[in-house]
Amino acid sequence: MWRGYIRRMSESEFEKENAKKIEDYVQTHPDCKLNKTHSVIIKGQSYDIQVYKLPLELLFFNIKNGRFAAEYLELKEKIGRELHPENPDDAKMIQKMLIELDPKHTLELGSNIRKYGQRDPGICTYGGFVHNGNRRMAVMQTIVEEGDIKFNFLEVAILQPGVEPVDLWLIEAGIQLAKPTQLDYGPINTLIKFKEGIDLGLSPQQIAKNLFGFSDEKQVLEKLEILKMITKYLKFIGEQGHYKKADGIVEHFIDLSKILTAEKRSGASTDELLAYQNIGFQLIFDGITQRELRQLKKIISEEKSKQQLFKALEHSKPEPAEKKLAKKLEADENDSFTPARTIFNEANDTVKAIKDSSQPLTNLERAFTNLDTIDERNETVTNTEFQSLLGRIEKIVQKLKKCF
Repeated sequence: MWRGYIRRMSESEFEKENAKKIEDYVQTHPDCKLNKTHSVIIKGQSYDIQVYKLPLELLFFNIKNGRFAAEYLELKEKIGRELHPENPDDAKMIQKMLIELDPKHTLELGSNIRKYGQRDPGICTYGGFVHNGNRRMAVMQTIVEEGDIKFNFLEVAILQPGVEPVDLWLIEAGIQLAKPTQLDYGPINTLIKFKEGIDLGLSPQQIAKNLFGFSDEKQVLEKLEILKMITKYLKFIGEQGHYKKADGIVEHFIDLSKILTAEKRSGASTDELLAYQNIGFQLIFDGITQRELRQLKKIISEEKSKQQLFKALEHSKPEPAEKKLAKKLEADENDSFTPARTIFNEANDTVKAIKDSSQPLTNLERAFTNLDTIDERNETVTNTEFQSLLGRIEKIVQKLKKCF
């Protein structure tokens, strides 16, 4: 029944209908108009917006809130459609998602609300869609569900009709990205929020000026490039659109982007840049640390180690997620590195050896240590490649002995 109703009623029609309910509530409950206002900037001009205390049933989550953009995309992918906050079932899913964003922060927020009430007002459209205060509303709904009905109200500044999507974006981003609270967003959601601003028609320069107070768009452009790279990475590992998969590794892509930019300036070919990118993607998926990834620059700078690195291309191809994960799990079970990471480590050892070429004793000690750790019971010892490499080592040893 609800779905048929929504099909007949557009979002704007629903908002107009709910706006009438809010208006009626305000008229019949004059005490809900509080003795406070909240300042917002619309089209470059500051406005003091009246704050009201409204019942939660008249308010709805904003699914385009940047603070949980990646999490919402995951939820949408899971159920296979957009969610409608007006739908009670969808609203419960959104509430659950918000509560689980950061369990520790949720507990602290719930405790503070119980002790001190709501400190800062949220912001909502004239039709009741909350653009700042979604997590607070989710926590208060949970408290009400636990039996404490006095928290069934949210203080909100109600915007007038006609506020355009780009202005709503600027209001939300200005409040949540231009202050220390931007940490609540997380790196991925910050990047997605920037792209959303571009999609709404804002230029990088406009975003920089509105959020940071300066017109240099370099920082915004850099963030957009990082998001493009993460998008390519997700496609590479067969997880298109699952931006949560990049949680905790955004800094890896910043470093990889810097390496690729430097190589492009140095004259690297398109094929070489693609090779470095794909090998980098595979290494990130395989669990390489940020510090290790930075060694890629040194490996590329030496011809011998660079040629070694290119061998990892065979193991650095776009594949379905389950196939890539199976290979990684197999390596973990065998307590070994994946093929790409093994080749990377060998190339990195070559760089170290080249650096220490003027110190033969150091190199010899390193070679001895590596050889001494080989388990002769390992079946690899009997294969052709191992025997061939052992023969090459013997030739080098004989060559060095002749020097004496």
